Amino acid sequence: MNFYDILQIVAIFTIPLLIIKYHQFKLTKLIGTIGMAYLLGILWSLFVFLFNSIGLTIVPNEDIGQIGGYVAISIAIPLLLFSANLREVRKLSKTVLISFGSVIVSVIIVTTITYYVYARTLVHGGELSAMAIGLYTGGTPNLNALANIFHLTVEEISIANFSDMMIGAAFYVFLLMLCKPLLDKFLKTSKKESYLKSSSDIKNTEELNLRDLSHTKKLFVAFLLAFGMVVIGAGVGILIWVLNGSVQGTMTDVLVPALMITVTILGIIASFSKKVREIKGTNLLGQYMILVFSFAIASSIDLTRLSSTFGQVILLYGIITVGAFALHVVFAKILKIDTDCTMVTATAGIYGPAFVPAITKQIKNDELTVPGLICGSVGYAIGTFLGILLGLLFII
Repeated sequence: MNFYDILQIVAIFTIPLLIIKYHQFKLTKLIGTIGMAYLLGILWSLFVFLFNSIGLTIVPNEDIGQIGGYVAISIAIPLLLFSANLREVRKLSKTVLISFGSVIVSVIIVTTITYYVYARTLVHGGELSAMAIGLYTGGTPNLNALANIFHLTVEEISIANFSDMMIGAAFYVFLLMLCKPLLDKFLKTSKKESYLKSSSDIKNTEELNLRDLSHTKKLFVAFLLAFGMVVIGAGVGILIWVLNGSVQGTMTDVLVPALMITVTILGIIASFSKKVREIKGTNLLGQYMILVFSFAIASSIDLTRLSSTFGQVILLYGIITVGAFALHVVFAKILKIDTDCTMVTATAGIYGPAFVPAITKQIKNDELTVPGLICGSVGYAIGTFLGILLGLLFII
């Protein structure tokens, strides 16, 4: 291990902490903490590329990004799910449930049509389409879990994330500034109503406060629990590989999908335990591990090998984002869902729970903050499985 490798490892674990600490920075608020991690990682790779171009040889160690990424995303998924009180779904009103269901159906329909019309002509178009379903019903963790399940390269994963970051930032500005006045002309105007059948215990778990990491003992136990799930998932993958004769493909071809699916299932099961669910800081620690993954992958890119598919992928994700939202609005009109509920459930699906509070604050409807967070948590839980199911249709 050379000096550059050590420097990269230090950066992988330090820069995400700085992103969390300064998450109120204007650009970070616009593109999100994960977008910022990818942006800084890509800048890191760009500096390496420039140094190499002037004769100062630096060889990026791709294993640092890939191996570190596998471990980080595998630990992050159960940690994020620990704080997801999925039992709270039963407290959602019929309107919210129907609206979030509309988001899921819209994403599936639009992505499927887009795949058969356009994406199947692209390299890894099936995988990218399946990842979009996980992304826009859940969030970035689902996108990256599916990317690892489908064995995409570091460069391909980064292109998908950077495309989502560009499209997501532009569309988020639309949601914040133009969406409500436009939808109010088309949909039922929002009135003061209850979007919950009964009061919920869920709080805004997406607030990033480093002081939450001070709950060291219980949080360390939660980390060990998540790590134990990773070990179990790896064991399941190895067992499947051995039982299949250990001859077709490499071990990671079986291990990574088994690992991602196992930690998701175990994380969902653990979230029903009150003791696990109420451990403070698990969401923040999970977010930190996602940032570690994002920066690790982006900083390991060899820009000399970067394909020219960025324009194709950004077009694909742009079509799906706009198309799914438009179809969701059409369903909302037919189902008589109000503007605010339509916007918040779309945000929960397309962006994930982290972006919900900013939208509810902008539209001045705090009654939808908790329902939006619940929907976002459900998206985290189901997004990967939906992506796998549709991926089987697209790829096979």
